[in-house]
Amino acid sequence: MKKFMMLSIVSLLFVAIQLSAEPKPATSSAAVVSVENNSVKGTVLDKLTKETLAGAVITANNQKVYTDLDGNFAISNLCGGKCQLKISMISYEDLTIDIDTNNSKKIEVKLQQR
Repeated sequence: MKKFMMLSIVSLLFVAIQLSAEPKPATSSAAVVSVENNSVKGTVLDKLTKETLAGAVITANNQKVYTDLDGNFAISNLCGGKCQLKISMISYEDLTIDIDTNNSKKIEVKLQQR
């Protein structure tokens, strides 16, 4: 009886492993990509060394984003037209800049160390 139970458990385990390893069928959902005019992309740099700054905080329109490891950021759903971006980072002076979301492409922001 113990051999039968052990064989049953091993068989069920084997079936469970086989079922989990089977590829899932692809779903037929289409991705929707939209480009918004009210977005800004940019890079944050050290003013003196020109090195990119990872982890800088960009705040605009009650939104907060951080720069990635290469100092890049993207913030969307901004107010149409002119907006203010506040850029800050530890040991750097805060910087506030005015941008026009309709005309800006990629901006470059240089922060001054304190």
